[in-house]
Formats: sequence, structure tokens, C-alpha cells
Amino acid sequence: MMKLERIPAPEFLQKNYKTWGYEFADKRKENPAYSFTWKSYEGKRINEILRGFLVSMTRNHCSFCDSYPLGTASHQTIEHFRPKSQYPLLAYVWHNLFLCCDVCQNAKNEKFDRKLLKPDKPDYCFEKYFVLNYKTGEIEANPSASESDQGRARITIEMYSLNKKERLHSRLHEYKKYQKLCNDNDFCLDDFSYRFFLL
Repeated sequence: MMKLERIPAPEFLQKNYKTWGYEFADKRKENPAYSFTWKSYEGKRINEILRGFLVSMTRNHCSFCDSYPLGTASHQTIEHFRPKSQYPLLAYVWHNLFLCCDVCQNAKNEKFDRKLLKPDKPDYCFEKYFVLNYKTGEIEANPSASESDQGRARITIEMYSLNKKERLHSRLHEYKKYQKLCNDNDFCLDDFSYRFFLL
């Protein structure tokens, strides 16, 4: 989970997020089974417009597992960090929205824990919470971290299924590919998945 620098909210979202959030919250009050659908703005679905902003913010990496490029092996989705079913007023709040692969989104689904790590927090730092196992491809809680921070790391790993078997293999494969190119200056770290695993 790479550190993300949150870009400013798009102007149209800044102007309308409260109204749209209250509309969704009211519909949920009337009918708790009401299913969320993105509103439209100037003839386009809001998620389609927002995706471009989020792609530029993450360089088309998943905000949580850092897989790349989204839209090929896994689908681009927009993750509500605090689930819209529990926090309907945050359904259109910019700092609650993240570009996400469908694997991470399906793993987390509508679950939430206040200890879950958020990659755009100013004080978030990968090394503070996690260590890497280059033999297995696993991400582990940093044993040097406080018990509280280790707990937060474990919750994040579990909730986004970051140590799913297929991901371990993929990380190790990407690491080997990166090592082969390290002597070649004609590459960019952002062209790889799992950048935290390569540094």
C-alpha cells in the first residue's frame, strides 16, 4: 500500500457532494435495502468522471494492493473506504473515494474497521506498519511497530486480502522482473505492480 498524495476534489464534486449524500441517505432511511447507483452529471455517470481523476492520482495502480495496470487483469473500481451502506453521507465525499481493483473491493466489500489504514493520510508510511518477506511474497506487520500499529497492519492485510496466494506469486514474479531491469536506466518504477515490494 503505497503512500498516496490526495489531489484536490474536482470542482463539480465539491459543489454537489453534500446534496447527493443527503439524497442517498434519505433513500436509505426510506428503504434500508435501497441499492446505491452513481448519479449523473452533465450526461455522464459520476463514477466515470471521477475515475479519470483517481487514475491520475494513483498512476492507475490499486490504492491498496498496488496492482497495475488496472483495467486489464483486474477491473478498475471506485472503493468507498467507509462503506456507503454504513456511512451514506460519505457516498460522494472525495477523501472517501479510492481507485481500487475488483479483487481488493470484493475482499473488503462492506466491511470496515476504524483501525483500517488509509493510504492518503498525511502520516501514513508503509515501513511504519509493514515489512516484506522476499521468500514468500507476503506482507507482514512490522515487528518493530507498536502493538496498536501491528494490529492496524494485520486488519488491513486481512480486510483487503493482501496475502492472497495468487498475489504472493505475482509479487515475487514482479520482483524478479524488476531485478533484471535494475541495471537498465530505461524504466520507470510506476510501470510495475507492487512498487512497495520493489523498493
